[in-house]
Amino acid sequence: MRKIGYVLLAILAYTIFLLATAPARVALPYLTQGLPPVVGVTDVHGTIWDGRVDLILNTATGTQALSRVRFAFTPSPLFRGRIGYALHLTGPVQGHMQTAFGSQAQEFSDVALSAPAGVLASLVPAAQNFGPGGHLALHARDLVWGSRPSGRGTLTWTHAALVSAPLNPLGTYDAHFVLAAPGVSYRIRTRSGALIVTGHGRYLFAGSVLSFEGDVHGQGLRLGGLIQNIGVPDGRGGRKVDFHMPL
Repeated sequence: MRKIGYVLLAILAYTIFLLATAPARVALPYLTQGLPPVVGVTDVHGTIWDGRVDLILNTATGTQALSRVRFAFTPSPLFRGRIGYALHLTGPVQGHMQTAFGSQAQEFSDVALSAPAGVLASLVPAAQNFGPGGHLALHARDLVWGSRPSGRGTLTWTHAALVSAPLNPLGTYDAHFVLAAPGVSYRIRTRSGALIVTGHGRYLFAGSVLSFEGDVHGQGLRLGGLIQNIGVPDGRGGRKVDFHMPL
């Protein structure tokens, strides 16, 4: 019996050793699931408890740094049957969030991320035609991604610009969104700027279709050409917009 006890103790010690020294790559499938195909992972360092990975963006013209992600294991999600990490991002995409993984869903909390709007053009091909400028910031308390997505948050576009606009920046805008199957619904509010946009829309997961319905009008003659290319006249000097666009 004593020999069996020694064997079991040795197995337990070896298991603990393997867990304590497991390389960071073991956690990569959890940390990087759901990333777009154009995002690659390089320079993986550390262990599953505390490590670092670099994210890069693969484009037609080459690769560029996207973010350096430092992660640290957090034990509290274990009580809910989850594996959790605290993430801290630096680089073009920067900020922080908490994430936890289960068999059916991935949870995100305390989300605060920001990036140049130009990064969006690299991630979403349809956005490249608009040449977006300015800065994007995402804030959300709790988001759940999986078979039953849920959550809400705010995406803010500061000093928004478009390559075709006669006047830049156009303004600062908030998109308050709700995540729930079959997609994401959102409502846009103009905080400031010469281009006033109000309305609501939805992004449907099936087919990756973005829709928007609302009103657009400009302050100042220099925006006249841009306004005339959007929607149909509303009879009050602005334009009524209603579109559906695959992304």
